[in-house]
Amino acid sequence: MTDLAHTSPSAASPRVAAEPAPRHAGPAPTTMRAAVHERYGPPEEVVTVRTVAVPDVGPDDVLVRVGAASVNALDWHYVTGLPMFARPTLGLRRPKRQVPGADVAGVVEAVGAAVTRFQPGDRVFGEVSGGAFAEFVVAPADWLVPVPDGVEVETAATIGVAAETALQGLRDWGQLKAGQRVLVNGASGGVGSFAVQLAKALGASHVTAVCSTGNVEAARRAGADRVVDYTREDLRALGETFDVFFDNAGSLTLRESRRLLASGGSYVMVTSPKSKWLHPLPRLLRVPVYFAFGSQRAPAFKVASRSRADLEYLVDLVATGRLSPVMDRRWALADAPEALRVQGEFHAKGKSVVIP
Repeated sequence: MTDLAHTSPSAASPRVAAEPAPRHAGPAPTTMRAAVHERYGPPEEVVTVRTVAVPDVGPDDVLVRVGAASVNALDWHYVTGLPMFARPTLGLRRPKRQVPGADVAGVVEAVGAAVTRFQPGDRVFGEVSGGAFAEFVVAPADWLVPVPDGVEVETAATIGVAAETALQGLRDWGQLKAGQRVLVNGASGGVGSFAVQLAKALGASHVTAVCSTGNVEAARRAGADRVVDYTREDLRALGETFDVFFDNAGSLTLRESRRLLASGGSYVMVTSPKSKWLHPLPRLLRVPVYFAFGSQRAPAFKVASRSRADLEYLVDLVATGRLSPVMDRRWALADAPEALRVQGEFHAKGKSVVIP
């Protein structure tokens, strides 16, 4: 309550309740370093690391001191504004997210007055609406999940967009059942490396992973029963079919993809080659139409939804040793523009993180 002991309120000037201040671990920080972009373009040209104000903490929010933030293709799209057909989502003329970073893990610095789930000092992780490439980020408390004992903050930072995409793609969109056979095309990078492991965790009897030569051993370590090096073996000539085709590459035509599906099988498109203007839009639109007739199915293109329950499930798999994020590179905050440029080459071997 506002202190009015030394005022003389009247009926015309009633006392007004002030919103309770956030609870901080120590002195409230006012400025921070962050990677910022105010226009679209190549990350190395438009992203700069500078001092900005720490975001305000609302009554239902948590302020996190960032320990690590993972780098996603999503961040690259928000920075470059590509492909152009996505601008209504990314921001028509200016980027909606001016500080990249959708996955974060760190330590609670402050909590809003209405927050009871967390206290300053708690370790947390989660998916945020941008802002994680910074020393601090704010997010609703309901979006965050505790980091279990034994799980490193850097590891927790990788469990977000990529892992949720793999999990929801296999379990929900592909309707994977125990005992089924799975093909993961594009089994490297964040999504692909998670998809191989999660297919096994969800009960797949056999997982075939498709990747380049440099990622073959990583795919084997992830639990793939068979690894196809697409630079040496033609995926179209496998001579077998699969119950779920998790396509994280889009390197085959839809006709070729359909031939790899068993009767009643599911084709799940996660990504495909891109261009400045339209691609992958034409393929996105064709997929549900192409599979509309016959026993095989393909859901329309989807984007993984933020889910606290899924994050809790995923981090439990990590804590119990059933899921192990593949770590590619660690970048300092000052190198965030380069981290985003490299991500845009789409040849990651696993997950990379930015560390303030």
